[in-house]
Amino acid sequence: MKRLLITPNPFRSTTVIVVLNVLLGLAGAAAVAALVLEYGFRRPPVPLETLHAVEAAIVAVFIIDRLGRWVLARARRAYLRANWIDFALIAAAGLAMAISLHLRGKVLAAGALYVLITQVYLLVSLLLRAVSVNLRFAGSGIHPSILLIASFLFLSLTGSGLLMLPVATPQEAPGPYYIDALFTATSATCVTGLIVRDTGGDWSPFGQGVILVLIQVGGLGIMVSGTMLALLLGKALSMRGSDTVGQMLATDRVGDLGRIIKFVIVTAFVLEAVGAVLFYRMFAAGGRAEMVSTGKAIWEGVFHSISSFCNAGFSLMGSNMMEGVREGWSVPLRQRWEIMGVMAPLVVLGGLGFPVLQDCGRWARRAAARLCQRLKGNRAAAGPARFKLTLHSKIVLTASVALIVVGAAGVLLLELNQDRDRQVVGYHPTIDGGSGQKSDWASLSTVQRAKAAVFQSITARTAGFNTIDIAELSAASKAWICGLMTIGGSPASTAGGMKTVTAALLILTVYCTIRKRRDLEVFGRTVPAELLRKTFTLAVLYLGLVAAVALLLSVAMRGWDFIDLLFEACSACGTVGLSAGITRQLNMFAKCVIIAGMFIGRIGPVTLLIALTTRVKYVAYEYPTETVVVG
Repeated sequence: MKRLLITPNPFRSTTVIVVLNVLLGLAGAAAVAALVLEYGFRRPPVPLETLHAVEAAIVAVFIIDRLGRWVLARARRAYLRANWIDFALIAAAGLAMAISLHLRGKVLAAGALYVLITQVYLLVSLLLRAVSVNLRFAGSGIHPSILLIASFLFLSLTGSGLLMLPVATPQEAPGPYYIDALFTATSATCVTGLIVRDTGGDWSPFGQGVILVLIQVGGLGIMVSGTMLALLLGKALSMRGSDTVGQMLATDRVGDLGRIIKFVIVTAFVLEAVGAVLFYRMFAAGGRAEMVSTGKAIWEGVFHSISSFCNAGFSLMGSNMMEGVREGWSVPLRQRWEIMGVMAPLVVLGGLGFPVLQDCGRWARRAAARLCQRLKGNRAAAGPARFKLTLHSKIVLTASVALIVVGAAGVLLLELNQDRDRQVVGYHPTIDGGSGQKSDWASLSTVQRAKAAVFQSITARTAGFNTIDIAELSAASKAWICGLMTIGGSPASTAGGMKTVTAALLILTVYCTIRKRRDLEVFGRTVPAELLRKTFTLAVLYLGLVAAVALLLSVAMRGWDFIDLLFEACSACGTVGLSAGITRQLNMFAKCVIIAGMFIGRIGPVTLLIALTTRVKYVAYEYPTETVVVG
């Protein structure tokens, strides 16, 4: 008989702990409400004195809760070590309060310092509570697929609520309808980039900050981000929690989970920081008619760097990377070297997937070590052994390079005979309702066309930035880009789509079938049949999703060309963000369809199917085999 491992209750009184949990939950909700009422409105609906009194009372509840749990703990030293940061925060708040009383009136008014300390304490405490809740959900035994869906849903709904606050829009601009706020929040959380309101003009700095946080957390995953914060705070994951987060990161190396998560976070932040620094000059100098402040240039650099690496495609420019072409800038953005030299590499690295980046990092370190041995003249020494890339990395890198080259070549070939007199309809993300301007593509030189084709080939696989007018492209080019958007990026990355590995395995299966190979072989390895079944399932479900979204859009948006509606469906399901110019024209039903397409496309149809069939049991029998006629 198996023995059940029961974790002992670390507290003496369970009833008191339940009461404390309820009070803590109510206090946390009250803290969020107080902060929203104070900072979410230009004129708070409640007097500030009342809000500050409520915040002080909530701080007292938080402190009493920690002290009460410490008193009730069976092992107080162990509880103190496990929650040291909470008690350090209490001590820091008390010290800050004492200093503020000593410096009364010298730095800030005593009341202002008191409020500042109280609110900082509330914010940090709420962050700590959020980390604890994240750990509890990770170790709760709930299926990872359900947790993944719930986390993205929670993030989208929270973001939409914040975008509905009055401070999220400029003072002179009308507030958004909720469907527009939900559309924007879902697009940011799912790192899509489709917008119904101009990001730089229709949202205030607060609203833009909310969108940027949604992009960052949505790109990395809320469970992964929460787990990283927990590790930084010294909190440990349970075995069940480690298995849950490991499945979300597509790794079975549960023992190295902490190292993998740190690699993910550090890699993302380092690349985004480098991108922001390199972007600064482009946005500070540019070719604008007016001077740009240093703060605005830094903000634009940070925003576009994070949006690039997370493959989001959101831009603070009204014309995306075409900004300046029709505005008469001396140097439009698309002519800056940073577009191909910074933005494109960030998009590619973000779309490769963290397992591939980690694999390539190990290979680079091993190669550098061998090179150092040779430079030292120690040729006789064997040095570190050669590191071979995994099969997954080889497929991803090969497929990514092939798609960039083939995608760019396809756009160039299909647009060779574009009519110079074609009228402009519009471009992502703004609509120009028939301005009468001539075709932009026809005015580009051969080198500029090649650069534009390569950039669009890169960003069409889930990034969503554009340096050419998508609405000007021919139906053939739009269909070609639809194929790139359907394939998307690579597994375990910030990108969406059907994924490069899925497309590669499908093509290789056809090749091996034609060559009369019994098994699927690639790079000297045999791919398991079980993986092929999963690949075909993913492909069928994903293509079915795209077809369903395109069909519903055709019903909702009568009068539009089907190729433009298909383009919108592929962009939404692939979390790309490119548009042929109809996003802002979507009606209510069409917006709901796109929201669903973005959400399912981000979490993955297979993830949704698994979540819906978690109670389905495996059968322990099989029927007799019989063949059917195929083809």
